[in-house]
Amino acid sequence: MSPAPTLPESIDLAHHLAKRVRTVQPSAMKALGALVGSRKLLTLGGGTPHPSLFPMSHASFTLPKLSTLNGDVQDWQQGEAVTEEVHLKKTGPGTENDEGGILDLNDILQYGLSNGFPELVHQLEELNELLHGKTISDSSIYITLGNTDGVSKVFQLLVEPDVDTVLTEEYSFASSLNAARAKGAKLYPIKVDGEGLVPEDLEKVLSTWDEKVQGRKPHVLYTIPCGQNPTGSTQPQERYDEIYRICQEHDVIIMEDDPYYPLQFAAYEPDVQKRELQLKEARSKLPPAPEHAKDDDVQAVARVFNEYAGVRSFLSRDVDGRVIRIDTFSKVFGPGVRLGWVTANSTFIERLLRIGETTTQVPNGLSQSVLASYLSDKHWGIGGFIRWMWGVRLEYQNKRDYFLDRLNEYVPKNLVSTVPCGAGMFQWLRVDLTSHPRYRKNPINSSAETAVNLALDTVGKEPEVPPGLELKSTNEPAQYTSNAGELMDELWNHLVEHGKVVLLPAKVFIVEKEGVDQSEDFNFFRATFAGDLENIDAALKAFGDSIKEWFAKA
Repeated sequence: MSPAPTLPESIDLAHHLAKRVRTVQPSAMKALGALVGSRKLLTLGGGTPHPSLFPMSHASFTLPKLSTLNGDVQDWQQGEAVTEEVHLKKTGPGTENDEGGILDLNDILQYGLSNGFPELVHQLEELNELLHGKTISDSSIYITLGNTDGVSKVFQLLVEPDVDTVLTEEYSFASSLNAARAKGAKLYPIKVDGEGLVPEDLEKVLSTWDEKVQGRKPHVLYTIPCGQNPTGSTQPQERYDEIYRICQEHDVIIMEDDPYYPLQFAAYEPDVQKRELQLKEARSKLPPAPEHAKDDDVQAVARVFNEYAGVRSFLSRDVDGRVIRIDTFSKVFGPGVRLGWVTANSTFIERLLRIGETTTQVPNGLSQSVLASYLSDKHWGIGGFIRWMWGVRLEYQNKRDYFLDRLNEYVPKNLVSTVPCGAGMFQWLRVDLTSHPRYRKNPINSSAETAVNLALDTVGKEPEVPPGLELKSTNEPAQYTSNAGELMDELWNHLVEHGKVVLLPAKVFIVEKEGVDQSEDFNFFRATFAGDLENIDAALKAFGDSIKEWFAKA
């Protein structure tokens, strides 16, 4: 048997760190705690509360047994699954809980390490390698307090306040955009289409960036490549390759925010009988679940999971160490546990630890202990967790299919169109405003001329132009403005007041591009299929009825 190939170390990318982050010193208190723990020293130097005064001696939770995890979560949803209980107790320091927990409650409730419980870190490293492989020798993990915490800390790691511009999809998750702005970043949009971020536009922006006019050339790309929020798009493999190549050429760090990566779907099949057969076949590919995690064929389970949709991450391609991947338990376990993890080269992870020591200190101990118990061989193991994600994936695929069925039934295609998403929780609905009787589109002229062309009574009162009609000077040819923003606001209000249904408009997610009129980019809604089927049916019927009514009125 030949030895495993030696992995390269990441290249030196320390120049991407923000200046303030480079100088943050390690916590002396954390170092002291680690020293005491590793050498079993007597100490009078700490300030940890005495565990006998923690008013909790026992905690328990119930989970489905590993043997039930065969790709169908309906028994669990209906309360019919075979279950087991885990009990967390106060035992002796450093001993294993004899009732299923792998951590002592005294340790769980005490101050901990900034990087989290070592048991959970090791489990996540194993999970990462099964899903993404390992491409650099110094790949490391930092446990976060959920996705937003991870995104915010990575922006703090890389962004020089009021200097750096971060590249991102032209529509992106509003909370992440706000996190970037809070760290002093400017944002610049890259075009997207039905297959995600457009590499040609990324190349053009980086190649033509004028630092004298636009400021420092961007060195960070923030992207949600799989099940993108809000557009639902998933990049094909070729785009991953091309975007990574472009980022290598221009020395750009890729922030791979990927909460929907586990929720990759097969292509939408309109024929209900055909797709039921496809789902049955998909579930049959998973090896039968054993009684005990140590008997699970983890490699085979991961192979089925990875091959189903076939999209591999930027992390799996990263030979430089320029990818910072951000994962979360929110979509496959529960957002309330507030835990996730960042994967990056050792230099970046060490600096994230320093940021954590000066902000959030340590991840939640109870949440860590619960997840570490699930992932331990005493319960699900890593293979069982992948099995659970597989079942969750197929359930959301079924919801996506149902959503598209009802959309096709209730909503006229000449008014609303969409590209079936390949991952995630969202469909991006394009409203064809050009068929509305009051839609207007005109070349950008003077403010007064444009107001007249659009039949708006705003001549001489240009600051009162409705949202979506802000007139901006531009050097780009053939620029137009329209009243799409005004019409979408009106439609949204009509849906709420008359249809009693809420969708999120594109203006919530759009990244503004200075000097360019973006009024023609507002004609989208984000809709989720994550809810109950009954809610999806009722909401889409109300949406269809209301939008037909709105288009019919002058």
